[in-house]
Amino acid sequence: MHFTEKKGQRLAVFDHLVSPETGQHIETPVTSPAMEASMLQAEALGGRGVESILDPRDPAAAQLHPDNGTSSTKG
Repeated sequence: MHFTEKKGQRLAVFDHLVSPETGQHIETPVTSPAMEASMLQAEALGGRGVESILDPRDPAAAQLHPDNGTSSTKG
């Protein structure tokens, strides 16, 4: 995601989302600094993966953790 301006409107451009109709990246108007901060925070959390925000004591979350020994990548 990155930010741009078009016609004086601040837009968030989602690099990983493309409109099937236009083939263009999805753009969403940013209506406040708080909205922009929230979008940046969500992107940072998403970049770390869901495992980083789940409680590791939760059995379902523990299955996602790569060090728990049940990962399909372990052999």
